[in-house]
Amino acid sequence: MTRKLSGILPLSTVVLGLGSYSMITAADLQSLDDRALSEIRGQSGITIETDLTMTADKLSYYDDNKGVHLEGMRVGSSEVPGQGAFHRTRIDIGSDSALNLEYLVEDRRVEFSDIRLAGAPGVSMGGIFFDHSLQGTLSLRQQTAGGTGYEFDSAYTMTGGRLGYRTNGNSVFLDDITMSVEALGVTLERVGQTLELTAPRVTGSWQVGAIRYSSDPAIYGRSTNGNGDLLPSYGGLSGQYELSSTTGISAGGRAGEGLRFDNETTIHSASFLYHDDGHALALRDITGSYRIQDLRLDVGEDWRGRPAVGLTLGRMEGEFEVGAIEIGGAGKSFGAFNLSFLLEDQVFGGRNYTNALYLQGGGHVDAGAQGLRLAAQWSLRLSDLSYTEDGNRVIISGLQSWGQGDITVNVTRDGVQGGTRFYDGLRIGFEGLEAGYRINGMRVGSDDAPLQGGTELLLALGIYPAYDFTLDGHMTLGAGGASGEGLTINSDIHIRDGRAAVIAAPYDEGNGEQPQKGLWLTDMTYDGHVRNMTLDVTDEGLALATEESWSTMDIGNVRIGNGVDGESLGRLKIQRFEQGSTTLIKPGGAGNVCVGGAGASASACSASGGEWEMRGEEGVTIEMKNILARAQSSEKRNSLLWETNRTVDGQGRAVNGSGTRLVLDNIYTSDGGDFDGDGVDDNTYGIQTDLSVDVYQTRVVKKENGADSLGVNGARGDEKIMDASAPQGYRYVSSPSEADRLNRPLGFAVKAETRFKELTINNIDLVHPVGGAQTAVFGAVLQNVNIRANLTATPIP
Repeated sequence: MTRKLSGILPLSTVVLGLGSYSMITAADLQSLDDRALSEIRGQSGITIETDLTMTADKLSYYDDNKGVHLEGMRVGSSEVPGQGAFHRTRIDIGSDSALNLEYLVEDRRVEFSDIRLAGAPGVSMGGIFFDHSLQGTLSLRQQTAGGTGYEFDSAYTMTGGRLGYRTNGNSVFLDDITMSVEALGVTLERVGQTLELTAPRVTGSWQVGAIRYSSDPAIYGRSTNGNGDLLPSYGGLSGQYELSSTTGISAGGRAGEGLRFDNETTIHSASFLYHDDGHALALRDITGSYRIQDLRLDVGEDWRGRPAVGLTLGRMEGEFEVGAIEIGGAGKSFGAFNLSFLLEDQVFGGRNYTNALYLQGGGHVDAGAQGLRLAAQWSLRLSDLSYTEDGNRVIISGLQSWGQGDITVNVTRDGVQGGTRFYDGLRIGFEGLEAGYRINGMRVGSDDAPLQGGTELLLALGIYPAYDFTLDGHMTLGAGGASGEGLTINSDIHIRDGRAAVIAAPYDEGNGEQPQKGLWLTDMTYDGHVRNMTLDVTDEGLALATEESWSTMDIGNVRIGNGVDGESLGRLKIQRFEQGSTTLIKPGGAGNVCVGGAGASASACSASGGEWEMRGEEGVTIEMKNILARAQSSEKRNSLLWETNRTVDGQGRAVNGSGTRLVLDNIYTSDGGDFDGDGVDDNTYGIQTDLSVDVYQTRVVKKENGADSLGVNGARGDEKIMDASAPQGYRYVSSPSEADRLNRPLGFAVKAETRFKELTINNIDLVHPVGGAQTAVFGAVLQNVNIRANLTATPIP
């Protein structure tokens, strides 16, 4: 080590999150030689300049005699291996007795090659590195007016930053990080047995030029490969924030030694942007707050007795609001979102769930010795998610979620290892993850609006109103989209013991929990595969394109009523096989719509007997093109099977394949002809669906005379008008005025259009358990189909 000296960043590291580095340097004090002394200058203070290099075989933290070890530590130059990082510190005592520091750090890398746990030999969590240059100031003074702690102001700018994670020679890292932070009036004091850090105002801005991936062990923390070409990028990030917070740190883990953290934070303003080849997905006008209570850090074991660093949470609650979500070249907004949540211990399905995360080494067993395994358990006791567009609000109310299982994290390269197929990118794996969620219902307008159905409209987005399952598989996020920056996704997902609601009543209507009734898909298994799905932010919106995907959903019983033992409609098996399908998610909903008639203007719509609705500028439009491919194997095909009258085994369970089956097999789309001359009908048009979603006031009429279920009287054909002064919050009006029409019920409005040129069902078979298969229809073809629909979900008593 050359010219080593502590005190470079002894206190500013509290703000920078680099406290461990100050402890390292403090442990390495030594006498200065004449050369080092010659570089110390004192006039109105002291200036110290050093070139710092440091290595250590291992740094360890012990908790109840159990340790976590940071191995292969190195501090030095990020650009020139083996050389030091330049540090300059100017120290001055101000007239107010404050200790003032000005510091400059150039070209510093802090690196750990492995993070290991005692008791888990042979595996590690992987390695991390952090490159940066820093310039800033720190002013420290003792609190006045009887204060027993310290007060400090800090401001710094970071440039040339890189933050990376590496496993088995592969790395993902944030590249070209810049950051500016200012924290004034921060206090640090002891309150009882707690060390309390209070920051009344912290402001900052940050930018990540690119998130890069490398599968070459020789390229570590560099933006380019051996040929000088930039490494592939996931895209970039940027944002700004202003917040205030109070953090308490005290001794004591969940069991024995450890640390406890409590925190309260208020976000006064913030923004977050994802950049992709000059286009941005922007979350703007973010505000909110959260409170963390009784977060404990322990080095110990998880619930299966495996060595782990444990984070266990007592309670966390908060609320966040995003004022606008913008995408595309025109800067159009989807609308605003609000999320409130409570994480707390709760019993679901007769089992108690808590919130805990246990960090372990190893990752996926076939990926190599380095990786991260997270044994996780969560309990989302209650959450409400609201969406507001053009001033109209809809609330997904009473969301609850629970689960337990292992999540693995590895950075992998394309190839087969140990019988497992891996892909380039950041691999997130799932192993025996038992999870579930349920939604109580929807509310429109306000938090105290009547609870209603309508969550089944989320099925268009692939979201069930209620779902519990066991999950295995992975999702690998690769760098680069369809062109340039973006994401490439490969995944293999396996679900067993699934039970999903297609339509479900509330689980709590205000009188306590009750079993949800509805239409259920139970005893379900799902096997799904995605290959080379790209995700890009474009000038129009968020674009997804899938090279190939196939899946099999085998539903043991379609039940009506209770999801456990409701009446069964039989077994349903759905296979999908697509090639070249695309999805475009755009801001802006349906715009102007003629409901119940036809016409491109209000007058033409009215003349046709329709209702002209101007649904505003915000909303969501999804354009989907699903290209159903011809069958290639027993797994890669489009088919539908319905089976009834099955025999049962000794436990009373229906035996699949033992009943009578109706099979629609080898379903595929085409363009209706061979237009490119290759001898096969073209298949580029597929099934195209345009889906527009808005929150909008709509016309609701009474279906029969007399009182409804809430006792409100009206005649058949009367229109429902919302009125806060009415006993039930609404009334029925036979001839609504213009003012009445402004108070029509809010609804979740969906406009859809589906069209295709040609859809072929190769054969329709009837399969009897004794007589075998008989083809009832061969070569059924549907051509030139166009289906349009308008649907609005509103409260109906």
